[in-house]
Amino acid sequence: MVLVDFWTYSCINCQRTLPHVESWYKDYAKDGFVVVGVHTPEFSFEHVVSNVRAESAQLGVHYPVAIDDKYDTWNAYSNEYWPADYLIDAKGVVRHVAFGEGDYSGTESLIRRLLIVAHPGIVLPRATDVANKTPTAAISPETYVGYDRLQYLLPDDNVAHDTPAVYQFPSSLPAGGLGLSGTWTDHAQEATAGANAQLELGFQADDVYLVLGGTGTLDVSINGMHARTIDVSGVPKLYTLFHAGSLTDAT
Repeated sequence: MVLVDFWTYSCINCQRTLPHVESWYKDYAKDGFVVVGVHTPEFSFEHVVSNVRAESAQLGVHYPVAIDDKYDTWNAYSNEYWPADYLIDAKGVVRHVAFGEGDYSGTESLIRRLLIVAHPGIVLPRATDVANKTPTAAISPETYVGYDRLQYLLPDDNVAHDTPAVYQFPSSLPAGGLGLSGTWTDHAQEATAGANAQLELGFQADDVYLVLGGTGTLDVSINGMHARTIDVSGVPKLYTLFHAGSLTDAT
């Protein structure tokens, strides 16, 4: 039996799923359960195999990871989501499909059932016990700063393409709104910080993340009060800007 897990390393939804997939692989591999992670990149830096290798190790992925840079496997499955899991039985039939986070107990229950069918009399270990960190409350949506998918930027979503420009924060920022200040060069997939560059986000969430690349430091303030300084270096990846442990409304 094979679980095909589509993911990409800078996706927080995928990162929250990985511990469950890794636990299934660890506990059931000896009973004929195979996991293949299919890394289909969303951003250009995720096409770099060394980045994928480094972050796979950092995230504790031990099962094989296939590089799907040209989306051949993604398209063969007509897949549309990160993460997405396809559970295939011993006869090659797709028996279960799960899009997004959650329902880990349901997926594991089917894994166990199919292993018993394939190997009558098998004695399986106890079901895994990994915390389900899927958000359950209404939270601010994810957003992008690259102009191809830019949204929620105030006062409007208009930015200069591929050239430095100076921006000012909006006079007010509702929950989910995004603001820029200082000099930014906005590209299709990302924005490059220039002189006095700042980014403002009104959020409702337990945690706030930002994908960052390059080398330097990032100062994080919550409601105008300095909270922490983050050192940025190495592989472009997802950084945790803020962790509250409970649902928080802030800027």
